[in-house]
Amino acid sequence: MTETLAVQVNMDEVQSPQWHNGVEQIRRAIGNDHVFVDPASIETRSKVIIPFARRPSAFIYPGTVAEIEQIVRIANEYQIALWPVSKGKNWGYGSATPCRAGAVVVGLERLDRILEVNTEMAYAVIEPGVTYRQLHQYLIERDLPLWLDCTDGPADASVMGNALERGVGETPYGDHFENICGMEVILPTGKRVQTGGGPLDSYRSWHTHKWGVGPYLEGLFSQSNYGIVTKMGIWLMPRPEKFVSCLFELRREEDFPEMIEALRRLQFGGAIRSKVHIVNDFINFAVVDKYPHHLLQGGKCLSAETQHQLRQAYNIAPWTFAAGLYGSAAQVRVDMRMVKKELGHLGSLQFISDRKIQSVQKLTRYLQRLKNTQFGSAAAERLSMGVFKKPLSVIEFLPHLHAIEKGVPSDYFVKHAYYKSRRPKPADNDINPPRDNIGLIWLGPMIPLNGRQVSEVLDLCRPLYAKHQFEFSTALMIANPRSVIALMSIFFDKEDIEETLRAEALYFEMGKVTQAAGYQQYRTSTAYMDRILDPAPEFKELTTQIKQALDPNNVMAPGKYGVGV
Repeated sequence: MTETLAVQVNMDEVQSPQWHNGVEQIRRAIGNDHVFVDPASIETRSKVIIPFARRPSAFIYPGTVAEIEQIVRIANEYQIALWPVSKGKNWGYGSATPCRAGAVVVGLERLDRILEVNTEMAYAVIEPGVTYRQLHQYLIERDLPLWLDCTDGPADASVMGNALERGVGETPYGDHFENICGMEVILPTGKRVQTGGGPLDSYRSWHTHKWGVGPYLEGLFSQSNYGIVTKMGIWLMPRPEKFVSCLFELRREEDFPEMIEALRRLQFGGAIRSKVHIVNDFINFAVVDKYPHHLLQGGKCLSAETQHQLRQAYNIAPWTFAAGLYGSAAQVRVDMRMVKKELGHLGSLQFISDRKIQSVQKLTRYLQRLKNTQFGSAAAERLSMGVFKKPLSVIEFLPHLHAIEKGVPSDYFVKHAYYKSRRPKPADNDINPPRDNIGLIWLGPMIPLNGRQVSEVLDLCRPLYAKHQFEFSTALMIANPRSVIALMSIFFDKEDIEETLRAEALYFEMGKVTQAAGYQQYRTSTAYMDRILDPAPEFKELTTQIKQALDPNNVMAPGKYGVGV
């Protein structure tokens, strides 16, 4: 029997006279146009791509730090639970919905100023509503010699929100929380503080020295419910003299552990400093095409034989990754030699320069035009196979892979979420999986970066996918030279309730099995927060004690990451 999440809430209990009075006070503080309590608005804004979610009681959107301070004080007075989000695009983990029904979602998207970009010291100071697209465009328009690091998620997601959730990007600056330096926070009492131990004004190293002085507190406000971060410094990457991306395709599945060992050596040696994402064949299928429902042959998932045939048709390897090499021209040449030495005998390895990508783009544009002519589709595919040895749809994503290693945000890869949907994939400027009722949820256990343990976790998960009749799907994200995150994806048709229930059952069982084996998740969804700390009762007790000291009325995101009662 699946552990189905409650999606309904008794609004008579949540919307008590006290709740109504509190929301009315908030309405006066921030304006009627920024408060949404009607069922239609809540229904639209609560849409998620995970199987099920808890329903909030309202959505509110303050526009200033002073308004946030007022909201928090009102919440304390009227005992209203708040659920802060930046942009609400945390799609595979619950979007803007809370982990407990009835909370008031506090959307921070109106606080969207880039307050400073310091070119000399390579950092930006931003508010929660600043997006990857916005910050990237700011740097481009001013021709600043700095790159940001983005994810392969939505370009209009919050830079701050992802960093506070400890998201992982692509470049050497891809550990987003590691590159936070200096926060301004509204505590659950409504009091404003800043981290680092310096004065509120004229603190010269606030965004340059991560640790400050005294207890290091920034970690308290990551994956927690101890406050609302309203300002943050984020380190940016100085534009390197030379950049080359590389694309590797593993030739044989049995060489997978050796590939992992080679990547660890390359990370420790510094030849590859980017946050490598190693994807299996099914993830690649999702990126380049739509799910072949016609090949199910009466089953609920594709057979191993069918997946093998697809791999041959696309000429896709069992495992593929892209990485970036950065530095002086001499450094990049040395790094290329080291990468060839470690990986060249294991599969296909390509080094891709900006000039090569321009040539690929020129040829693919020609093939796309040819494909759109009356009789040109077959000819375009023949030419693509002849030149690149791959179908045109596979070649089209190479420029996007190359660009993301330079920190260029894009919605291109988000379209893979639509794989199981029977709707066509949308245009790049119209991607909104929750609106389109798409089904996808992630579970990401952390693993030491060695072939033995990575294989162990994958071997734990593969039979669970088979048990619940889903295709095995994962992207391994190297977080640092010592650890990798196995981002297990569950694609499902959300318009099929039976498949949605199977997806939820797989998700919970996989979380239970990997935790029991000693592999905790690096972040989690709102669906799993009530059990994420179950394996660590002592740790949970300590976090709850801190919570009770900072938030005696338990108004700030109750239950987030298992913290508090």
